[in-house]
Amino acid sequence: MKLQFTSSRIALAALGAIAMAPAAFAQSAADEAKDTVVITGSATPVEYGKVGQSITVISGDLIEDQGYTYVSDVLRQVPGVSINRAGAPGALTQARIRGAEANHTLVLLDGIDISSPDQGETDFSTLLAGDVERIEVLRGPQSGLYGSNALAGVVNLVSRREINGHYYGASVEAGSFDTLEAEAFGGIGDGDTFATLSLSHITTDGYDVSPDQTANGVPAVGVGGVPGDKEGNEITTLNLRGGAKISDMLRVNGVVRYSTKQSELDGQAYDPPIAGRTYDDASTTEHDQVLFGASATLDPFDGAWETVFSASHIDESRRSTTTNFPFLPTPPADLLLIPLSPSGVDATRTTYGVKSTWSFGPDEFLSFLTGFAEAEEEEYKDALSSREESRSLAGIGLQYRAEIASQLYITATLRHDDNDAFQNAETWSVSGAWAIPNSGTRLHASAGTGVTAPTFIEQFGFNPGSFIGNPDLIPEEAFGWDAGVEQTLLDGNLVLDLTYFSSELENEIFTSFTPPTFVATPLNSTSDSERKGWEFTVSATPIEDLSIYGTYTKLDSTEPAGIEIRRAEDQASLDARWTVFGGPVQLNLGLSYTGDTYDTDFSTFSRTSVDPYTLVRLGASWEVNDQVEVYTRIENLLDEEYEEVIGYLGQPQGVFFGVRFRDEVRN
Repeated sequence: MKLQFTSSRIALAALGAIAMAPAAFAQSAADEAKDTVVITGSATPVEYGKVGQSITVISGDLIEDQGYTYVSDVLRQVPGVSINRAGAPGALTQARIRGAEANHTLVLLDGIDISSPDQGETDFSTLLAGDVERIEVLRGPQSGLYGSNALAGVVNLVSRREINGHYYGASVEAGSFDTLEAEAFGGIGDGDTFATLSLSHITTDGYDVSPDQTANGVPAVGVGGVPGDKEGNEITTLNLRGGAKISDMLRVNGVVRYSTKQSELDGQAYDPPIAGRTYDDASTTEHDQVLFGASATLDPFDGAWETVFSASHIDESRRSTTTNFPFLPTPPADLLLIPLSPSGVDATRTTYGVKSTWSFGPDEFLSFLTGFAEAEEEEYKDALSSREESRSLAGIGLQYRAEIASQLYITATLRHDDNDAFQNAETWSVSGAWAIPNSGTRLHASAGTGVTAPTFIEQFGFNPGSFIGNPDLIPEEAFGWDAGVEQTLLDGNLVLDLTYFSSELENEIFTSFTPPTFVATPLNSTSDSERKGWEFTVSATPIEDLSIYGTYTKLDSTEPAGIEIRRAEDQASLDARWTVFGGPVQLNLGLSYTGDTYDTDFSTFSRTSVDPYTLVRLGASWEVNDQVEVYTRIENLLDEEYEEVIGYLGQPQGVFFGVRFRDEVRN
């Protein structure tokens, strides 16, 4: 018997856990938030309490304690974010913010865009969480500062840079599905100069994601497949970062990142007799990405006027092999000799930027004025043909930020983008936060516009026999706003936030299927799509050594054809960490609930409801000494059977064991 949780029960459980805890406190949740400096959403770093936009910061400590292997697993704990994975780890994993599309979310690594240049979105199955100091998730249209693809929000993966001393460490983990994960890292610095290196690797045999062995009397096995075969995955990521203070006025930083992923997949049939079903076959995919980034910061007047020059380059390669087995009831023998169909894309993005900030005014009315400009060149090549495409963008903008009487914080941004492949765009954003004195109340609100350019695939297609591009597409545009109240209670040990959001999308790009061949072509919709809802978060330290973080999201996301697919109407999450009586043992509980959703059933090409599911994660760790920690966790504790995407089973219950070693010396 499987347990089912409603979203309301989960929210009440989270609040109940806090309400029942005795009022003896350590460092408060409010103090931690106050000390956090965020770098996303503003042209210059700013304290969390001065940010008017909706932003969530997930610390590296929480990521490590809960044992989150993939960045996508961390994002399940963020309000307003929907995660969908088409099968086992390694399969396409998408993040949607506040009901928008996956390519409406801009993903950054230390401020550098790491989305696929040809697809305009990030496949989160390629991102491991091991080398991340924290994750900042900014919700709402952000194109005023970040340009295209920040239509719904920004996810920024932030690495460690402030080092005064040295650290090094390693971890090894093994468990279910023949999973083996290893990580090694280290860094050294003197406060001005630093260098870090990290290497992460994970391999797993996975599990069979196909729900059926047979369908309509036909074996659900394609060319090269074996009934019940497992979908494995292997990822390796190497990061090298460094920086130096050349003089009192000049600082330089650089990063090199390489990642590679090889995954096994299952096919999906679109024709009778098992149309819409997944099947076991020998499909594979490989994804390689190389990133180079560098910046130089000129600060001649001790922070009063600072200019940052930056450059980055991404080179990406993807290769896939898939089958197109016809599934005849009695196929002739020669059909079994049909080879796998290869496909592939090579794409690059080169970006140059400059950002200059002037700080002025007295402490009671401090102002920051930032001008910024960037130039971007993207190239796309079909690996199996001679077709090549390219396009360029040039953007300029201005941001003003003010801090008034140490309680009122205002930001306004305006940007213009000049595109050579489609129409130009003007975007803007405004935000404000008011920390009402002596009340523990902080009001925050933001509004802005977003834009997402058509992708190379949407413009030019990839298979004339099944998908034809549309060079006449225009960018998608959105206007959105949010407003909320944050309340701090119990001497800062309980922080509650309730936010309402609303957004309207124009020129939405959708795929049109033309009968009788059902060749696909992307088109711009002539009707608007609406997204609105509520986000609730609670952060607490109710007793010493206990921390609790919970979220709940209510979403209403519709388009002219009906409810948007793969966005749950109700979502909730809970993370709890307890250091047992202050000793060496820590217990960790993670819970995420995904309510009713809709997805496309490819047997009928119609929207079909998907059952809700609850994932529970339970873990424990023991600090053997100051350097060594052993741990274990159970994922999908209730062994919930679920599908995030129709036809692809979610991960069954798994048990994992590991050991961490870390040593750090501060100067």
